[in-house]
Amino acid sequence: MPDFKKIKIKKINHVAIPINDRKKSFSLYKDFLGLTIIPSMVDEKNVIWSKTSDGTMIHLIEPPEGPGNDLVKFHVAFEVENFEETVEILRESKYEITIGPNTRYDGQKAIYIKDLDGNTIEFASHNNSKHSNRIVDAWGYTTNP
Repeated sequence: MPDFKKIKIKKINHVAIPINDRKKSFSLYKDFLGLTIIPSMVDEKNVIWSKTSDGTMIHLIEPPEGPGNDLVKFHVAFEVENFEETVEILRESKYEITIGPNTRYDGQKAIYIKDLDGNTIEFASHNNSKHSNRIVDAWGYTTNP
């Protein structure tokens, strides 16, 4: 048995899917799959936040430099039982923290690592822990009121 603390995962919070151009890709996710577009809780115009009927989020991510550029890699975000404990476990682990910890507009906290194969893994607290007035348009662009 390994001699280290384990992170306690509650559920998958979201998956991030790379897309090249929202105007071409949007109809599959919004119209055909029926995802609901929701306000983004980060200031990245290339990320479209959406959710399934059970509330699982799907983040569609365009290349930051615009269509036709390198796609961002897929990643999964796990919602954890205790975010602060997770941060301490990660700091004591062999895995490098690449981003965070940080806090989003809705109060959700997040921290990212890379696994030994170079895949990004995000660990997050529960989302919507505080109210946000951010609004989203039909194409997934979010603004503050």
